[in-house]
Amino acid sequence: MAAPRTEPWEVYARHDREERAHYLGTVHAVGPRDAKVFAYMMYDERRWQEMFVVPRAAVIPVVAPE
Repeated sequence: MAAPRTEPWEVYARHDREERAHYLGTVHAVGPRDAKVFAYMMYDERRWQEMFVVPRAAVIPVVAPE
């Protein structure tokens, strides 16, 4: 039996709603529920006010290296 296919999820967080979100890194997960758990486990070294994950496929580059 093959292992479930994972996809990359980008992780962002901020300390308060007044500041911009900081890029924290990437987790690989089968779906959003696992991505949330993995992001919290890997990147909750600080007291973030807000943390969120975005599937890499949903990120639209505005300026990208050629």
